Amino acid sequence: MFNKRPIILAILAGIVIISASVYLLNQNDNATALPDEVNTTTLNLGQLTFQTSIGDAMHRAQSENKMIFIYGRSLSCGWCKKFEAESFNDERITSLLNENFVLLSIDTVEQRDIAINLGIRATPTSIFTTPNGQEIIGTRIPGYMDQDSFYEHLNEVINNEV
Repeated sequence: MFNKRPIILAILAGIVIISASVYLLNQNDNATALPDEVNTTTLNLGQLTFQTSIGDAMHRAQSENKMIFIYGRSLSCGWCKKFEAESFNDERITSLLNENFVLLSIDTVEQRDIAINLGIRATPTSIFTTPNGQEIIGTRIPGYMDQDSFYEHLNEVINNEV
């Protein structure tokens, strides 16, 4: 007679593995399903500390009534590294950014969907928004900008001269 016990055990083991996988996937989905949920994820670039969560940045910008500086970057971007080394270590720039903006960094590889939704097509990209997240027209920088030009651009954004 045919022994059904190994088959039944294999089926039960498969059900347990599938159930555990579904459970873990749902846990991960629940952790990222609420974009406005505040988390404490930050990233240090040069002398600056950036939020990496849009929800966190929006919450801070609205409560502090500050504009948002969105910095689109990737780890493998050579121009990003040059921009960060120059601009994010320049005291004039870091002071302006810290005083007037909530800083948000978007990793275009790790946060691909967000980068696409923001229209980031290349790195580095700099986007400036109002405290409620509306992009300030004419202020986007698609690509590298030297630190003196970036400093001038920041002043224009802050003084509404763009």
